[in-house]
Amino acid sequence: MAADFKSHVLRRDEKGLFGIPFKRLLLAGCGGGMAYTFVNLIAPRWSIPLTLLFALSTLILTSPRGGIPLWGRLAYRLRGQMTLLAINHPNPITETLADVWNLSPSFVHLDSAVLFAPPQERGDVDLSEWVIFAHSDDADGLVFVDSPLQETS
Repeated sequence: MAADFKSHVLRRDEKGLFGIPFKRLLLAGCGGGMAYTFVNLIAPRWSIPLTLLFALSTLILTSPRGGIPLWGRLAYRLRGQMTLLAINHPNPITETLADVWNLSPSFVHLDSAVLFAPPQERGDVDLSEWVIFAHSDDADGLVFVDSPLQETS
């Protein structure tokens, strides 16, 4: 007898329809119902086709890949394209949009000297003086200090 282990133990697998989880179907249905309510007030003849279109687009835009839904990936793509546009073709419009969306050119420029730099020195902390006990009873009165080699009173 073999046991199957899942990587997301705390996440429950929901049953759905055609591989679509129930929570996404419920979101698309509720979104379609709200769209029907508002569109029916404005254009009653177009309410059902626009409702179906809205529900289908909600279902498509919430499809996850790598844990990020499609609408989030599209937003990241738009943000990256606007950053590159503001750097490569600077003009008042792209600069204004970059300021409004808080896009910085430093997001694009990667400095390998900073990215692959070795860790900073820890100062005068000497980690070789730490004493390790197998059991806390072995340490005559276990005391927690802020840094090693600190005198306690």
